[in-house]
Amino acid sequence: MKKHPESKSVNATVTENNLAEILIDRSIDAIIAFDNYYNIIAWNNAAAIIYGKPKENAIGANIFQLIPELQNDPDILNAINQGIKGHKSFVPASKFHSHRLHAENHFIPIPDNAGNIIGVMNIIHDVAHRIKAERQLQHLNEELEERLRQLKLTSEELASFTYLTSNKIKEPIRQVYTGIEHLIKLEASRLTDGGKASFRRMQSTINRMDLLLDDILSLTQISILQKPETTVDLNELFTELIRDIEKKKEQPIKFTIHKLCTITGHRNYLYVLFSKLIDNAVKFNDNLPEIIISCEKVLLEEAVGKMDEFPEYYQVTLRDNGIGFDEADSKKIFSMFEKLHPGKYKGSGMGLTIARKIMDAHHGFIRVESSPGKGSSFKCYFPVTTAG
Repeated sequence: MKKHPESKSVNATVTENNLAEILIDRSIDAIIAFDNYYNIIAWNNAAAIIYGKPKENAIGANIFQLIPELQNDPDILNAINQGIKGHKSFVPASKFHSHRLHAENHFIPIPDNAGNIIGVMNIIHDVAHRIKAERQLQHLNEELEERLRQLKLTSEELASFTYLTSNKIKEPIRQVYTGIEHLIKLEASRLTDGGKASFRRMQSTINRMDLLLDDILSLTQISILQKPETTVDLNELFTELIRDIEKKKEQPIKFTIHKLCTITGHRNYLYVLFSKLIDNAVKFNDNLPEIIISCEKVLLEEAVGKMDEFPEYYQVTLRDNGIGFDEADSKKIFSMFEKLHPGKYKGSGMGLTIARKIMDAHHGFIRVESSPGKGSSFKCYFPVTTAG
């Protein structure tokens, strides 16, 4: 590589020593050096500005006489002594000492060619902007914590109110239902068929109210999950769930279950989650319901086309042969009280909302693929990092 024609004159003008002095003077950090007798041997422009002492007055002066407050700072004294012994030290900013209120100090030993320590270099870095930013961040964090505390308190109070109110309402609803049943039996001989049918419709409405209250209670309880998570074997969970469904003997259902995974979660709510999805598959089905349950480990980006803090997920899929729906409604169905077929199928319109909330509580999410007449596949994603 050819040298620049002016490089020779530049090298002649700028020696190694005065180049170092120029660089030190241009530094935004204050740089001070003193010998083993604490006499100052280097003092740059930034140091002159910070301490209000020009270089010509600082060079040769004793550092403790020039900056007397250093003698009352045990951290600085220790760092200087360590430097003379050949050890580097760092002294952070401190609100207890005015000379380093917004400054952090680095102390670096200065050796001669033989390796003997002949002095110490002190680099003083102004961190006022960082301290200001940290204080602002701390203030914001304190505000956020307080708002979070208030939000949590409000949520708990609302959940408690909803729980008590719902239970208070459920009791008279049960009494009304029982009273109607008693009235039908007692007055059976005097009631017309139309009258009996009217009473049965009233009972059906009461049952829907009772179901809605149950779902509201479930939703509020999920919102404030505080129970510790446990390891849940989904093979065991589905075995129990299907056994409970078959005991009811409401209608035949064909289940096909592949080997499933073990995750960390709230077992009771996972039971509710998969119960809701199975109920959904059975309800929206005009044939013998067939449900295939499977599990696989997937990379999130491959599964749903986005990145996340958890790169791997367990994808638990429930595929059915139901009536299906237009995939344009795939987000709509998870909204509260949303029904794609109002009046045609029974339900509170909250089942899939509850399923979504349970997945949120497990740091996961739920997606669905469907098309009219070809069934639906509900896919629940659980982070592998929380899996057992």
